[in-house]
Amino acid sequence: MDRAALLGTALAAVIALSFSGEGAWDWLGATAGIALLTVLAAFFRLPAGRGFTPGLRGELAALSVVAALAATLVIAPLLQAVLAAMTAAGHTCRASAAVAAGALESDGSAQRGAELAVSRGDAGVTTATDALSRAAANERRTVMGDCIGAMTSGWLWAPAAGMAAAGYACAWWLVRRRHARAPRG
Repeated sequence: MDRAALLGTALAAVIALSFSGEGAWDWLGATAGIALLTVLAAFFRLPAGRGFTPGLRGELAALSVVAALAATLVIAPLLQAVLAAMTAAGHTCRASAAVAAGALESDGSAQRGAELAVSRGDAGVTTATDALSRAAANERRTVMGDCIGAMTSGWLWAPAAGMAAAGYACAWWLVRRRHARAPRG
C-alpha cells in the first residue's frame, strides 16, 4: 500500500472529524480515532534499507504527526472531562451555560414563542412551561458543549506535540535498529 496515500487519507479523516462542527468532543470521534490508529498500524510499514536520508526523516515525521493527530481524537473527550471538572475555565463554561438557559427561560419573547409552539402542536409537549424548560435545557447543553469543546481544542496541541515527538523517536529507533541488523555487503 502506498504510504503517502495512507497518511493523506488518515490526515483528511482527522481534519474532517476535528473541524466538522462546534460543540463538545464526543466518544464517536474517539472511536474514529482508534479506527484510524488501527488502520495506520495495520497498513503502514516503515521503509527498509534506505539509511537515514532526509526523505526518510520526513516520512517518519509525517507518520508521527498524523498518528498524533488521530490520537488526539481519542484523548479529547478525556481531556475535556478533566478540564470541565477541575479547572476554573470549566466552571466558567458551566456558569455560562446556566446563565444562557436562565436568560432563555426568563425572556418574554421566548415565553410567547413557547406558547405559540404549543398552540400549533409543534413543541411535542402540552404546556408552554414544558416547552420552554426543554428549550432551556437544550440551550444549556449547547452553550456548555461549545464552551468546553473550544477550551479543549485550545489545549490539545500540547499532547499532540508530545505524542508526535514520542512517535518520531520510536519510529526512528525502530528504523535505526532495523538498519543496524541488516546484512552489510
